[in-house]
Amino acid sequence: MLPHITPSIGFEAAPHRLALSDYLSSLRRTLALPDARLLPAHGPVTGSTHDRVNELLAHHDLRLAETRQAVQAGHATAYEVAKAIKWTRRQRRFTDLDPVSQFLAANETAAHLEVLALRGQLTHEVSADGIDLYQVAPAD
Repeated sequence: MLPHITPSIGFEAAPHRLALSDYLSSLRRTLALPDARLLPAHGPVTGSTHDRVNELLAHHDLRLAETRQAVQAGHATAYEVAKAIKWTRRQRRFTDLDPVSQFLAANETAAHLEVLALRGQLTHEVSADGIDLYQVAPAD
């Protein structure tokens, strides 16, 4: 846990479709532990791990909402959704990111799409040519 950046979820040596779900669960488990000072390997010391965990959870809640809204607007693939939302603290467009950051953004978007599908907010299917497609799940 670092004080100013979030890890890039979705880009691992051994890909795991539910990496973001696992990460969010681990953050919530951290809240069950006693609060402590955050002593990162780099970055400033802060007074509360719980405060940082809550910031990270809020960040991902916002990203999940933005991701769902992009799918609701008709974007069906991780790439399309990544292009439809803003990136970095400066709210940069996807096309303004360098190629490596675009790759990471698309992977992170795929991780958020998987969480929304796991939660039943989106449906997921794989096209005939192997592309993951998402739609807003019908209301019950």
